[in-house]
Amino acid sequence: MNGPPSPVASSPPNGRVTGLVGVLCVLAVLMSTFALVPDYWWERGFPLDDAWIHAVYARSVARGEGLSYNPGVPATGETSPLWAIVLSVAYLGEPGVERAVLLTKLIGFLLHALTAAGCYLIFRDAGRRWAASAALLVLVSPHLVAASLSGMEVPLATLVAVGCVLVLRGQRPGLYALCGAAGLLARPEGGLFVFLLPLVVRPQPGLRPLVRRWVEAGVGVAIAGGAWAAWNLQASGRPLPGTFYAKVTTTSGEPMFLSMLRAATLGLWKLLPEVALPWPVLVLLAVLALRAVVLRRLTTDPERRAAGLLAVGLVFFTVSMALLRLAIVQIFYLQRYVLPALPFILAPLPILLGAWMESRLARQGPRLPVLVAVALPLVVATGLLPRLERLENDAHNIDDQQVQEGLFLAQAAPEDVAWVLDAGASRFFGRAFVVDLLALNSPRMLDDAQAFLAEHPPRYLEWTKGWAAIVSDTPSGLRNVGTFQPTTPFTVTLVRTMATRMLFECAPGSGGIYARANYRWRYQCATPAPSSSGLTPEGE
Repeated sequence: MNGPPSPVASSPPNGRVTGLVGVLCVLAVLMSTFALVPDYWWERGFPLDDAWIHAVYARSVARGEGLSYNPGVPATGETSPLWAIVLSVAYLGEPGVERAVLLTKLIGFLLHALTAAGCYLIFRDAGRRWAASAALLVLVSPHLVAASLSGMEVPLATLVAVGCVLVLRGQRPGLYALCGAAGLLARPEGGLFVFLLPLVVRPQPGLRPLVRRWVEAGVGVAIAGGAWAAWNLQASGRPLPGTFYAKVTTTSGEPMFLSMLRAATLGLWKLLPEVALPWPVLVLLAVLALRAVVLRRLTTDPERRAAGLLAVGLVFFTVSMALLRLAIVQIFYLQRYVLPALPFILAPLPILLGAWMESRLARQGPRLPVLVAVALPLVVATGLLPRLERLENDAHNIDDQQVQEGLFLAQAAPEDVAWVLDAGASRFFGRAFVVDLLALNSPRMLDDAQAFLAEHPPRYLEWTKGWAAIVSDTPSGLRNVGTFQPTTPFTVTLVRTMATRMLFECAPGSGGIYARANYRWRYQCATPAPSSSGLTPEGE
């Protein structure tokens, strides 16, 4: 018994009209962000200091320096080389900061819009009504919209994942190798998508086509990974990015497996309904997906595809949370790791719900399905305002703290050295040589940190309560030259002690101990460059 044919529109949609409507929807969402949070577009930077780190690498690529953190010094802190390459467009010609930031946000939103368009193409055989509803659901997702404007790599990762589905459906031999390369370089865990998707999107039955796709993906991953590893080896002597070595640690006192299981469970229970859909809707979505799997012969190809992509999204979400092994807190810093899974969790809802409605409620006429198809994106869009307001406030926090610190360091000389914990805005705006004490962008900190620090004696030391401790050998060894605090509610993290950070200037010849977590480093203050003596923060 063959399944029923996929529902199609009564007449073939005009491609130009469909495209025009799609463009108008994209512009409507973009204009709504301008209207809802105009300050974010014209006055704010980014909601994470990590976005400024991406900006540092993008600028270095535009200047022909490769993936460099300090000028001309290769580094391994970029976890999304493809994002740095894409963003380098915003830094061609040495533009002003305001222009580069605006272009970065527009590029991110464009990639997000292309992701939504890709979702329409994936499900257009389900009928124009439900494919459009799926695309709009992704387009207006508050968390995906905010992520697209954040300066982070999320919109690139979602576009690559959706693009790989389209490549699989297109059956173009060899092209899937590009997905393997792009998936890895857009985000390391993005490589998971390219091996999961062929299990779901299989235009040809049998094991051989599946293995062929896996081989193609493996070739792409191997080529891109080899090139990336070669850069990392040249820069640090280690094949993986600095983030892997600096952050992949076991939870204190807890076996790794248990910590991963706990994080994955909490992620599904607490974080998934916050960033995706409320629990009742998620339960309904799961039931509809199970129906499509169990009743395979009674369901359509789009339904089964939607159920499979939902499974891929949930696997990616779970694996990402397990690898993080961190407590769930509702901040963008953690949410960004799971957001690439959202298109595969959101888009299946209209497809599965629509197919069920058309098979069970056909006697009610077309009005109810049309109402549901329109209502789903509209209901989700109601969350845009609070999410964008949070985005703007997070960026305000970063502007008040890290950006102000970076602007202060813009007065320093290139020979000056600053030891910092948040290493994005300090390097992007500052002129001093920056040592990243977290070892993400200073790879030699992973080997013999004390020797590296001794080679770069500080003139400036950054301090944040609860994150670091500085003990000077002499009472006059340190001078507070800048205190940076948010002027709006502190939302960028839930650790309230981090609301205040200070920048200290070392007295020449003095020394002391700088402590972070389980590390204790000896410092000996440098003699300041003649051109940068006597600096004080702006406005003091």
